[in-house]
Amino acid sequence: MSINIKTSAELGIMADGGARLIEIFRAIKQQLVPGTTLKTLDNIARKAAEQQGGQPSFLGYRDYPAAICASVNHGIVHCIPNDYQLQAGDLVSIDCGLFYQGFHTDAAVTWIVGEDIHHYQPLLDQTYRSLLAGVNAVQAGVKVGEISSAIAETLKATQLTIMKQFVGHGVGRDLHEDPIVPNFVGHDKNVVLPAGSVIAIEPIAGRGTEDYGVTGDRWSTFTTDREPVAHFEMTVAVTEAGARILTPIDQVI
Repeated sequence: MSINIKTSAELGIMADGGARLIEIFRAIKQQLVPGTTLKTLDNIARKAAEQQGGQPSFLGYRDYPAAICASVNHGIVHCIPNDYQLQAGDLVSIDCGLFYQGFHTDAAVTWIVGEDIHHYQPLLDQTYRSLLAGVNAVQAGVKVGEISSAIAETLKATQLTIMKQFVGHGVGRDLHEDPIVPNFVGHDKNVVLPAGSVIAIEPIAGRGTEDYGVTGDRWSTFTTDREPVAHFEMTVAVTEAGARILTPIDQVI
């Protein structure tokens, strides 16, 4: 286990990159309307990443073929954008990273297309609340398990299902670094996070079971009971004063 500590200057670069990543989400959100295809959203992300002076973190990562993961309704995560046209009421989770001046930042947001005709908003609110609980637990010297517990207890109170197979992670010069940051108390629970460490906290929760499948593209995951899933993620730096949010997704929710 080796946690990469960032200097104050490096955290400044990551904060700048995170702000630029939020601009990519802003561009995507503007086109989140019925009739837009998921491939169109991916093209928007690619163009916006270039405009922001960076590169999409996901594109080419382990041969992943897109700039974003675009999961609709019962899609969970890692879903490759395709020709699906968004429909009114769809639940859409966008996961995206930006490589900027040598560092990655990572974020995810779940939106509803138009009116909430399927009553998805409580799922979104509760999952986002669990993300904030995890972020609020961050401070220098915290154990990963304390962050995981804050997320899990928040979701348990709402009776949502934690998709335990999918976890948060360290992030920095590499897209995925140590430690693993689960949404339940498990992996790396006793790992202590010192000031200067950076993690991506990303609860993924659903209304059904945690059983899932993978499509033929070997990336896209979905709930086998076809129940909806929400996904929120922030890149967070650990400081003596608490969490420093590097990807403020509250600006685009």
